[in-house]
Amino acid sequence: MYLVNINRAGDIYKDDNGVMLVLEFQEVLKAEGLGQTAMKWVALVCDYESPYRHFIEVERKKAVSKDLYGIYKWEGETKPKVLAAVDKYKELQFDPLDEQLIAFNKKITQFTTYMNNMHIDEDTAEGLQKIMIGIEKIYKTRQTLVDSIERRGERQKIAGNKQLSFLERRKEIQEQSKDSA
Repeated sequence: MYLVNINRAGDIYKDDNGVMLVLEFQEVLKAEGLGQTAMKWVALVCDYESPYRHFIEVERKKAVSKDLYGIYKWEGETKPKVLAAVDKYKELQFDPLDEQLIAFNKKITQFTTYMNNMHIDEDTAEGLQKIMIGIEKIYKTRQTLVDSIERRGERQKIAGNKQLSFLERRKEIQEQSKDSA
């Protein structure tokens, strides 16, 4: 996952700065009746790298709720603290390329649903052909977007405990030599 680290046992690393430094996440973790499971729900529903990401948002919420709470409609998802954590999670991990990919996937799903419900006869065949041409264009543009995301590579978390890069180290040496002169 990108913002929240989850260990093999399925628990959130509370030592992770990505969790405990964000007020909205702290409130979910500390609130009675919410806690770790609710924060996992937020992460699994919102995270770009969630294993549930291939579902559209409504279905993703149902799948995550079912897997974590055993029901398809978890009542906690409408609580103000959970809603605030969801909004903050989305804000912190926002990436325009990933958001565009989500939008394309939604449109493809809408086209597919429309085509599944469409009755085909002589009058509607031409309309269906236009829809299929439109879908083909969306798929091509979507693939270009996916290629851009793959070229970008894996997201890197910003971490303060890493060593300085070559240029940062060189600048630091220059500044130290100026101070000592």
